[in-house]
Amino acid sequence: MRNRKAAEGNADVEARIAQIEQMTLEQIAVFQCRILTEITTGSIAAREVSAIDRALRKRLKAIEQEPRGGR
Repeated sequence: MRNRKAAEGNADVEARIAQIEQMTLEQIAVFQCRILTEITTGSIAAREVSAIDRALRKRLKAIEQEPRGGR
């Protein structure tokens, strides 16, 4: 049973990371608020938070390096 929960958690984290890779800055801000709520309530494990944090930092760096055409 524990392995099933771990597998479900991994799938959830992978799905979130896939979403993060397509997010805009505004979407990231909303997502971070939701994740903070999940951390506060204890509904997400520290290992999962670490993986999501790495994905967020990677996406923010990619956004920063995008050309700013017409902004």
